[in-house]
Amino acid sequence: MSGAVFLSYASQDAEAARRICEALRSGGVEVWFDQDGGLEHGDEWDAKIRTQIKDCVLFIPLISANTQARHEGYFRLEWELAAQRAMSIAAGVPFILPVVIDDTREPDALVPDRFQKVQWTRLQNGIVPSEVLARFLKLWSHRTGLLSQQAARRAAAGSQPASEMPSRPATRSRGNAYAVGIAAVVLVTAAIGWWLVLGRKSPDLPTSSAIVNESTAKAPPFSEVPQSAARQLATKAWALLDSLDSTRDDFLLAEDLLKQAVVKDGTDAEVWACYSQLHNRFVVRGWDGSDQRKEAASVAAQRALRLDPRSFEARLAQAGLAGDSQRELEENEREWRALHRERPTDQRVLRSLAIDLRKLNRLDEACVIYDESAAMPGGDPLALYDKSLDFWFVGRTVEAEAAMRAAMAQKPFSSAQLMTVWYAILLHGDLDGALATLNQIAPAALREDRGCFFAYSLYMLRHEPDAALERLHAVPRDWLNDNFFRGPKGRLAGNALNLAGRTDAAELEWRTALKQVDARLAAAPTNIMLLQNRILLLASLGEREEATRQLAVALQMLGLDPAGNVPVPHWVTYAFVLFGRQTEAIQQIRRGLKQERRAVDYTAAVLRLDPSFNPLRAEPEFQKVIAEAEAMEAAATPASASPKAKQDLKVPSSQTGRP
Repeated sequence: MSGAVFLSYASQDAEAARRICEALRSGGVEVWFDQDGGLEHGDEWDAKIRTQIKDCVLFIPLISANTQARHEGYFRLEWELAAQRAMSIAAGVPFILPVVIDDTREPDALVPDRFQKVQWTRLQNGIVPSEVLARFLKLWSHRTGLLSQQAARRAAAGSQPASEMPSRPATRSRGNAYAVGIAAVVLVTAAIGWWLVLGRKSPDLPTSSAIVNESTAKAPPFSEVPQSAARQLATKAWALLDSLDSTRDDFLLAEDLLKQAVVKDGTDAEVWACYSQLHNRFVVRGWDGSDQRKEAASVAAQRALRLDPRSFEARLAQAGLAGDSQRELEENEREWRALHRERPTDQRVLRSLAIDLRKLNRLDEACVIYDESAAMPGGDPLALYDKSLDFWFVGRTVEAEAAMRAAMAQKPFSSAQLMTVWYAILLHGDLDGALATLNQIAPAALREDRGCFFAYSLYMLRHEPDAALERLHAVPRDWLNDNFFRGPKGRLAGNALNLAGRTDAAELEWRTALKQVDARLAAAPTNIMLLQNRILLLASLGEREEATRQLAVALQMLGLDPAGNVPVPHWVTYAFVLFGRQTEAIQQIRRGLKQERRAVDYTAAVLRLDPSFNPLRAEPEFQKVIAEAEAMEAAATPASASPKAKQDLKVPSSQTGRP
């Protein structure tokens, strides 16, 4: 079946393979699929398989605990044949698309080395989310050249009636019958994909100054005139990255374009620099923090520099990969300043310089740089957004909120809207206002990790657990990776189910989440974030003795004593609540109110509304702590604030008594 997708799997995974096959076929993709779950008999089948692997345009191996357990099997021959064929396919052209259908870890997978050189996709139990299906459809249509073939057929046919157009011959497969109109479906899908490439700007979640806003159009990175075919593709890719509201799908489209670009011209330093920046932004935005992605960013930047050491874009890409040690940051500051002297109006450089200054604990200097960029013609809302987050994470919440308002005034975008929701929740307890803002945010942004977590948190504070669960279920990933929450989605789902009184379902979610955490801890046993998740999950499951032991280990690693005067991380307070150690939890909150980050970790609104604190509500000391937090927040309110702004700091009376 020339032009088909080849699904390769262990017979035990036949049901998951069937789901993937049906999803692909529903979109018009031709699939070679053995519905009997194995082709381990007969020379005739062997010859057919070899032919199909030789002719297919995409090879999708399904990786699972079943393939891990089987050291022999016909699927392993299929994998080796595909790996051999991949060696003759140009770098950057998609062919092998590994799919993991359970919790099998990539580093542990028993697969050919070639499989480890490409990006993997996780499809739990073979369920294909719409965005992943769209990606597969686009890859398949590009590889088959469907658009150009259709155009050529139309040109050759001239005015020939549709009824006389030559039809595509029926293709024999393993029991597959194709739906009517496949070509039309795929044409529409491909056309939409190219429309996305050429002009769409859709919402998503910028989280770092490494993301470029629209004002950089004043200094386009690709200035060659006329542009080569490779440079044209890179320019289209850059347009997808150069947006305040770009999505994962935009990044995937950009990646496909850049793969084509390097195939057309692997000697263009600007193309490789763009490719490096794309890889780096995948990492920065938390969409793919794998070692493979980080290495790809480094390799692409080095290649760009070797091709043209003077290239501004290549040097910018390399600077963006620097580490966070004191020495590296100081060296990088010099590089950013050199790039700034070369291009004083490049706002990417200004934001990156400001980020490094903040990491060097020079926040006031960083703010001067942010303001310089924001004051340029056209403004720079992303600089103001970054400035707001920098203030927020050091507890300067009044300045953080002011900077976010300034960003929204320059241009509302989904990230700024999300932080506006967060500030409304934590600083003011304004749940109705937060919900109104949330409802204005594009759905794609709410399916990203931060959007999902913020929406979940809002509904939990509103005591609407079913709505919180709905937000979680809209995300096709089982792990959220964001600065505001890093951990298994099941931990959050369990909390929502527990609030809804469905304790058995909550326990199931927590135990599943615990397995996911333990699997990651096996590779990183000293990771504090993973230990934090494990402790809270054990405590939620009632396994207090083990959770307490793990907490002692974690605090020892952090060099902290919960009985001392130094505040511990606020998640430890939640652990004490789950342990039933109410007095200690209240003591930790009181200590936390004395630190600079009190306005972030322990706001009066959260203390009043967060259901996690329900076990403390009957304690008189807890009510005193809430009063202390309110007094501190009132004192921190600028004297010049309007009466309405001051009133907004108070939790509405209708919410103060909620359990």
